Amino acid sequence: MADLNLMPDVRLRKPAYYSRQEIVSALSDFYKFLATLPHIDPSAIDYAPPSGWPEITSESLTKRDIHKSDEAVELLRHLPYIRGEVGERFNWTAPECFACDWRLVGRSGLQELRPLPPATSWLGHNSRGKWQWPEWVVQLTAGRDREEWVILLDTTDGTATRYYSMYYAYEPTYPEGDPRSWRDRCCDETLPIREFLNRWRQKYIDMEWLGIPNEKLSAIRTGWMPFDEKDDEGEDTDGEDDDPWPKGKWADDTMDLVRIYKEHGWPHDFRRDECRRALLEWKRAQPDYVRNIDYD
Repeated sequence: MADLNLMPDVRLRKPAYYSRQEIVSALSDFYKFLATLPHIDPSAIDYAPPSGWPEITSESLTKRDIHKSDEAVELLRHLPYIRGEVGERFNWTAPECFACDWRLVGRSGLQELRPLPPATSWLGHNSRGKWQWPEWVVQLTAGRDREEWVILLDTTDGTATRYYSMYYAYEPTYPEGDPRSWRDRCCDETLPIREFLNRWRQKYIDMEWLGIPNEKLSAIRTGWMPFDEKDDEGEDTDGEDDDPWPKGKWADDTMDLVRIYKEHGWPHDFRRDECRRALLEWKRAQPDYVRNIDYD
């Protein structure tokens, strides 16, 4: 519950309020959207039973030296999760970004694995000695690049902010002692979770992000790259048809993917399964195909 004595959040256009049901609904809606894309298997998305995931408890978290507020634990117990983060198998939600599956805290034998599988290393970063955020903040995603794609959800007001390991984008905006001041070490806008995820959804719709399926390892490529007209007046767009996107250009190595998506009706009359098969055929023809799927 938000502290009513706090000053309005200077990062937000309007007040935000926490609702567990709204968080679960927003993530569920986004995951259902991802399931319409070629790189996410709908059967990999699991929704919590009414009583919550039994393997996620304060006790199971404490065994891994992870300490969360009571509401944060309850939220984790009721979130939907995407299976796949075992070893080097990921179900990507954004480029180099996958959703954290908190049910892993109850998986026996995981702590004994050395080295820890790459897709589970985020768990260790949540331990008391490494976690640098308040106990009421929940990590929703993890990244595989050096910048990291760590999306942090604040259970006091239901907002999401991205942490970027390389730098902070904002000058400090919160007074000393403000419980929201941890956001000063994050790099992106603070938004209500549904608005945050809707922006990601739009990146797929606009083909800024393109999901690529594979038998073992999916991926997301950057497709359409928008830019400011004042900075790039000399750049050309593809000009094939009426352009619904902002000024920009297609990434040079994604033209085949864009063509395949369009040929299969993206975005308004999309034939997912046909597009998935076409993308797999394209992927198998790539010289790096064997190397890229040979993870176990």
